Amino acid sequence: MSTDAEDERRILARIVRQRLEALGRAGIGQIPLPVPLPAAPSMPPKPATTAVPASPKLAPSPRPAVAPTAPAIPASRPSLPPPVMSSLFEEPKLEVSIPAGDREGLLASMAAEVSKCVKCPHLASTRTQTVFGEGSPTARLMFIGEAPGADEDRSGRPFVGRAGALLTDMITKGMGLSRDEVYIANILKSRPPENRTPLPDEVANCLPYLERQIAIIRPEFLCLLGKTAASALLETALPLGRLRGRWHRYREIPTIVTYHPSALLRNPDWKRDAWADLQTLMNAMGLKAPDRKKPGGTGSG
Repeated sequence: MSTDAEDERRILARIVRQRLEALGRAGIGQIPLPVPLPAAPSMPPKPATTAVPASPKLAPSPRPAVAPTAPAIPASRPSLPPPVMSSLFEEPKLEVSIPAGDREGLLASMAAEVSKCVKCPHLASTRTQTVFGEGSPTARLMFIGEAPGADEDRSGRPFVGRAGALLTDMITKGMGLSRDEVYIANILKSRPPENRTPLPDEVANCLPYLERQIAIIRPEFLCLLGKTAASALLETALPLGRLRGRWHRYREIPTIVTYHPSALLRNPDWKRDAWADLQTLMNAMGLKAPDRKKPGGTGSG
């Protein structure tokens, strides 16, 4: 069995590879090396000079008034961390927004392309079909999980098994939305055998498809379900416990990390924390939880 240190090395190697691939897609073929600055020449000693009378002091020029700048994030959104200073490894921003009327056709074309993908020969030979994703092409919120399971592999739809039923409850009963109002996808588009965790090379092969989906839909918010989704999109090896409970950014999109629904089925005690994550997301989106009906038919207040 691999050790935690080996797993972290594999994750870090994948992160570096993905970043180099992203830079390549952005048209950056070479990473410039820093040029050392020339040493300052030594200055000869100044000759002795006679004292020069001081110039008369001038009153400072008044500074022009500067109009206050608008806040980077509307007041209805959460207090998010400022963007990281620019570097070679900074996430490129999303492309110019695609017209809403073109998005459904672009996604359908992409789904047809993905259905023929054989970048991971073993997955291509063992899957029943690919699971591209579904939902509104103009969704404000996008949920991203790990990979299709057996039920998803049979149906071609994401999150339709037991974990899918729980996610549907989280969306409808918890947030007051319908599945048709959000978009749901996975890091992998093919089911790993026996539902095992995706391998680093499988994630690297499939991630560009998901990046294109996000660029087409351009959601206002992302909710990453589980460690695999968080590690892939946020490019981090931190455990889920350190990623939860605070905001992140993926290409300038405010992003929340929470437990995968399958983990909640195995650990029901975590549902309270997952609900707290959803409430944080709902507050940022300006959503109010739907009233829950009591057995007698009255509202919960």
